[in-house]
Amino acid sequence: MKHFLCMCALFAMSGMASAQNPIINHCFTADPTARVFDGKLYMYPSHDIPSPVERLKEWFCMEDYHVYSSENLVDWTDHGVILTQDRVPWVEPKSYSMWAPDCVTKDGKYYFYFPSQPKGQKGFSVGVAVADSPVGPFFPDWKPIEGIHGIDPCVLMDTDGQSYIYWSGMGIHVARLKDNMRELATKPIPVEGLPEGFKEGPFAFERNGKYYLTFPWVKKKTETLAYAMSDSPTGPFEFKGIIMDESPTGCWTNHHSIVEYKGQWYLFYHHNDYSPQFDKNRSARIDSLFFNPDGTIQKVIPTLRGVGITDAKMKIQIDRYSRTSKRGVTVSPLNPDNPFDGWKCGLTSKGSWVEYSDVDFGDAGFDEVKLRVKSARGGVLRVSAGGKNLAEVEIPAGGDWKIMTARATDVPEGVQSLRVSLASGKDVDIDWLGFGAVPWSEGAFSSGKYRNFFVEMGYSPEETDKKLNQIFNDVFYGPNKVYFEVGDSMAYISDVKNKDVRTEGMSYGMMIAVQFDRKDIFDRLWRWCSRYMQHHDGKFKGYFAWSCTTDGKRNSQGPASDGELYYVTSLIFASNRWGNDTGIDYLGEARNILDCSMQKTGMSEVTPLIDLETRLITFTPSWYGARFTDPSYHVPAFYEVWARWADDGRSTFWQECARRSREYLHRCVHPQTGLTPDYSNYDGSLMRTGALLGNAFRFDSWRVPMNIALDYSWSCADRDWQQEYADRIQSFLYSKGIDTFVDQYNVDGSGVERILDAGGYTKLRHSLGLVATSAAVSLASTDERCYEFVRRLWDSKHEPYDDGYFDAYYDGLLRLFAFMHLSGNYRIISKQHS
Repeated sequence: MKHFLCMCALFAMSGMASAQNPIINHCFTADPTARVFDGKLYMYPSHDIPSPVERLKEWFCMEDYHVYSSENLVDWTDHGVILTQDRVPWVEPKSYSMWAPDCVTKDGKYYFYFPSQPKGQKGFSVGVAVADSPVGPFFPDWKPIEGIHGIDPCVLMDTDGQSYIYWSGMGIHVARLKDNMRELATKPIPVEGLPEGFKEGPFAFERNGKYYLTFPWVKKKTETLAYAMSDSPTGPFEFKGIIMDESPTGCWTNHHSIVEYKGQWYLFYHHNDYSPQFDKNRSARIDSLFFNPDGTIQKVIPTLRGVGITDAKMKIQIDRYSRTSKRGVTVSPLNPDNPFDGWKCGLTSKGSWVEYSDVDFGDAGFDEVKLRVKSARGGVLRVSAGGKNLAEVEIPAGGDWKIMTARATDVPEGVQSLRVSLASGKDVDIDWLGFGAVPWSEGAFSSGKYRNFFVEMGYSPEETDKKLNQIFNDVFYGPNKVYFEVGDSMAYISDVKNKDVRTEGMSYGMMIAVQFDRKDIFDRLWRWCSRYMQHHDGKFKGYFAWSCTTDGKRNSQGPASDGELYYVTSLIFASNRWGNDTGIDYLGEARNILDCSMQKTGMSEVTPLIDLETRLITFTPSWYGARFTDPSYHVPAFYEVWARWADDGRSTFWQECARRSREYLHRCVHPQTGLTPDYSNYDGSLMRTGALLGNAFRFDSWRVPMNIALDYSWSCADRDWQQEYADRIQSFLYSKGIDTFVDQYNVDGSGVERILDAGGYTKLRHSLGLVATSAAVSLASTDERCYEFVRRLWDSKHEPYDDGYFDAYYDGLLRLFAFMHLSGNYRIISKQHS
């Protein structure tokens, strides 16, 4: 149980969810209050969890709040925990009573209202926390609002500037707030004109001069959503009727909010979709809401489809249908043991069909449709849209899920309804379908899942694992290895062509070791780093000499920031995987690097790893190298790892670094080619200096596609741009010949005037390292040509070029990383729990 709670809390931060109903698919989200701030919609729900205490095993259990945002009501970003029960001075810290909240804004401040159980008291009070941003950080007042005893606060900001707060508890009450939004200006009064029976969860809003008070109401056995209207925010109200009927499956509660967004009104509410056997764990939904000409509300019929337009190139969850045939359609869980895995749609008889509305095909151009399907008997699925049959997909008989790809013709443009029907056969299950390459729409921070691209392409899991292990063994133990053990406790990774040991390779080796669960390799590498490379005193304390000879003599005292970036992340993963009591305090070592780095603030010769003004990683943390950055050092998801598990008190800072890093990549990537320079100014512009030859796409920049693939796979927080980037850079390289593109270009795609040498060889090559990273970015690609890049990587051989040049180190490590990514074996390593 403890493991589940931590997963929900940790994997939610800055994650991207893409869903229909329910709209959040990685944790429970009840009592959703939706608000529009600065043109974006924010949702403040409560957070149901399976109870860690016996007394609440069969009741509501909530310990914290998250906030979610969206601009299209389809893709939701989880901004993480904004308030917890143990961080509010007046709340009983083990009460698990953080029930339905609300949030409003006034004069540039955001006021978050929430109920909970006060220390040493029974019942509930309502408190307020204040922030400068809709996503926090929120700072709670030291005491609750005097005069409110109840739950489910809702604040109405009236057109005349007055604010009113409503809550439930022995009926529904209302009072006016003072201008400070923290105290009552009037005594509470009961709201009159409402029907008899249990009522809670008030939500009030104004429209066309009329005031609406909406509320869950038990008309018979379970809660409906009902409403009343008035000419005044304090009533009296006239009861008008039902907005949503009782749950047909018996979920006892419903709780809601109503909001207008981009000209359409929506009803946010909850249901126990992901917990069908226990209705105290709920999930947020959305459906469109409409008014009659007289201002009354039309009844909302709950749907699976929900709202929003679904991109045709993403996974379309056909089980969240709009319409179906009268017979022959079933919806059931993919995995009854884990409802968060979602559902499958079954077409059981010939002619049965399911329809999914509002699919955006854009300007079309799709040649393929992909489906994840299973059928014991086999059959043929017909896919149609816009009145045209696009494809017929033959589904082989068998008991396993398969990803089938079929040619698609006459794919329409624009927004269309999509229909899938069973043309022949029986009992075909469909998980999802999509057009083009169909990249995943959610990162592993939220989903906990990783894509095996090779298996999707038809390679078996067994041969994929065999090839990955073979590449690992080549790098660490084969005749062209770069890993060398020293004595009985140390080892190093060498750039053998340059006959040195670099923090780049050592930190890469540590990351690979922790990913493969090779504690022996990890510890050997770290001991060598700590003994020979790390500065334990002086101005560079905590940092690492970026280059040493193989016997440990330092070629340079100064650090290179990418090494420290990987050291910290791999040490955190080691701590999460193996703990800190087996001889090395991994987390302590990671924190030491971070703390020593931040202690260099204000020094003249050495600086923090991160430029504190821009929040971007330095090229080197020194007086000269801190003036600019290296695009290939930008791995935003690593900062999200630090924010979750470094536990150094800088979580908000690291989250900001992740956001700034993604924004920087937008600026430094060339708008036509997708290429990046080896170095750039912090604003993304070229440095316009020949001293470092850093204005061209060369060896460092090979890593950028793979780094963006990692950020997409783990976080997916910048999905649309990353997909466009992947398509852009692969399009450029493809235009240069899938088997002939070279490894150095000016960022505009023209040829370089000067070719940089590598290992004493000066030649443009179709380098294995770039073949690998350009394949890795297929994880974000939407274009079918990405399969060609991955196939070239699969078929690649690590062997000398025709002139004898061979790079066991850089080419070898990048090839291994790419195979890890594309096989789903480059993972976020969370804390292990018993």
